[in-house]
Formats: sequence, C-alpha cells, structure tokens
Amino acid sequence: MPTRILIAFGTRPEIIKLGPVCRALRERHDVETHVFWTGQHIELAGGLLDLFGITVTHNGAEIMAQPGLAGKFALMMQQIETVLRTVNYDWIVVQGDTATAAAAATAGFLNRVPVAHVEAGLRTGDLASPWPEEFNRRVITLASALHFAPTARAAENLRAEGVPDANIMVVGNTVVDALLFVGKRVAGAYQPIDPVLANLPPEKKLVLATLHRRENIGAPMREVLRALRSLAEDGDKLIALPVHLNPEVRKEVLSILGGAPNVRLLAPLQYPDFVYLLRKAWVVVTDSGGVQEEAPTFGLPILITRETTERPEVIEAGFGRLVGADSQRIVSEVRALTAGDQPQLLSGRNPFGSGDASERIADALLAREGRTARAKVLPL
Repeated sequence: MPTRILIAFGTRPEIIKLGPVCRALRERHDVETHVFWTGQHIELAGGLLDLFGITVTHNGAEIMAQPGLAGKFALMMQQIETVLRTVNYDWIVVQGDTATAAAAATAGFLNRVPVAHVEAGLRTGDLASPWPEEFNRRVITLASALHFAPTARAAENLRAEGVPDANIMVVGNTVVDALLFVGKRVAGAYQPIDPVLANLPPEKKLVLATLHRRENIGAPMREVLRALRSLAEDGDKLIALPVHLNPEVRKEVLSILGGAPNVRLLAPLQYPDFVYLLRKAWVVVTDSGGVQEEAPTFGLPILITRETTERPEVIEAGFGRLVGADSQRIVSEVRALTAGDQPQLLSGRNPFGSGDASERIADALLAREGRTARAKVLPL
C-alpha cells in the first residue's frame, strides 16, 4: 500500500512553502499525494501551481463567498472532512497559521487522521498580534501529531506547551527551499513577468515594501505609508509596493501613495518577480512574516512594521528591526541604510535554514507511517 498524504493549502504563502514539499514527495516511491486547495488567494496564486508542478486534486467550492471568518472556516472543515472520509489517508499536511491550515488540522483531528504541521511552534504570546494567526497556530498545535519546527526556538515553544519531544523535528523553513529554487530562475538575464519591473530606474535605491496585516489597517498603516511617501520625496530612492487585494489596504495605499513621485504601486507579483525585486532591493519595509524569512538569504536588512514578531530569530541574527508604525523611525532607519553608494548587505546565514527542509519533511512523513501515528498519537 502506498503512503497516502493529503496536503491542504489556501493562500499564496502556503503554496510557496508547501510547493517544495510537494516536489520532494513527488520524487519518492510508493507515495500517493493529493492536494486540497481552499482558494483563499485565488487572485494571488497566479503561476505558483505551475511553478512548483502542483496538481490540485480537490478544489474548495464557494468557500470565499461565505460571509465572515467563521463561515469560511466552517465550510472549509466540512469540505475537507468529506475528502478525508473518501480515502484512508496516512497524513494530512498543513502549513503555517492560516484559516485553511487551522480548519484542515481540526478536520484531520476530528476524523482521526494524523496531522503534520509545517512551520510549527511560532509564537508571539499575544492572541491579538498577529490576529487571528496566533490563535490559529495554537489550534493547529493541539491538533497535530507531528510538528516540523523551523528553528530550535520554535521547538522550545512547543516543548513549553507540553508537546512530546519525540513528536517535534527541527527542519528549517521550507520558504528557503522555495527561494533557492526560484532564485536560480531569476539569476542572470531574467525578464520579469510584470513589464513595469523591467523599466525600474537603475540609478534609484530600491526600497521594497509590503503591507497587509489586518491589525495594522487604519492609523498604523497610514503612518507607515506616510513614511514611505517621505522617503520617496528624498529623490534618490524608489519605493516599490505590491498592493494587496484587500480593499481596505488598497484604499489606504492609494489615498497616500497614489500618484506620488518615485513610487511604483504594483499589481500582486508572481513569485519569480518578487524574488527578482528582493535581489535588487537595498532594504525591505514589511509587516509580512514570510518576507522576514526570505530577505536574509540575500543579506537584506528588514524593518518590521509591527510591535511583535513570531520570528525573533531574524532580529537576533541581525537582519531585522522592529519599528512598529513609528513614521519618524522608519524614515531615519531607511535613510541610514541607504546612505552610501552601495547596498549595506549583511553577512551570515539565514537563521531559517539552508534549503533542505522539504527533503527532511518528506523523509520523516514516510519514516513515520501515518497508520502508526494514528494508533500511537490519536488512539481510537
């Protein structure tokens, strides 16, 4: 009997981080891998499935049409449960902290299918920041039989919550695997998919910004945007901001940066184009967790526009600084980091791994057969 694995994802970051896992499993013998996609980020997923060679076997239906997070969550669980009852899966694999991951993990637990959690153990200790992701992470931990922690600190968080050490593996973060895979494609004479990127003025110092967190919408996000506008007015810098599709985010961005000189408001980028910008940037201003993991591979300094981060390793390694929504600090920090004639790139290895996390995850899933895990961790 082949090992049967269901991989569930819904958002763009989940596809990026589980894409290398799908590739690694596809190269193994005696593995039958199915994919359930809830479609949380249909507009943002362009090209990613093809990029990683992922075949979606189960599509969520009308999930995003449901009003409210609770309604979407409930329908996700219901549809994933239907799939789990059609095949005797050995594992259901989820990643990160999204509604898809929490719903799939809960459905797996309630149907006695062992859950493997990729990127387990991240914590801020504050249920309101990030919201609702911190809540989702804790739910997934309770439901999981196998925890793939990206760092030793994440593993320690799990142990502190009573997760048995035997059920924790420190493997690194799969986003590094994805970044190295795509980085090879954008090296050399890469032609960006978005034609706007091909015409960025090379004499400008590129500041790459991303903003999307729910808890920052409103006054905090406006402060960050005002800082970016001030930096653009310096004249020597170019602000590149892929604008999130959330209508509230778009409204805030356009109201402050719309028509501003030295600002490029971009459509959501396909992943190779985003990696292309990372390679060209001098500094990153972001509230994204994933970007905190990606930028260190290129030695980029990261200004984190949040009050907390569940990835403290990026700060300890010297790549990241928490600046919150302090407009004056953001401006002064970016100016300091772009003061010279060359980017102030940082040395040191990425604290989130070296690019072999997916292989280690695939090996572990096959070594610990789900039927054994089902009997040992989730007794019937």
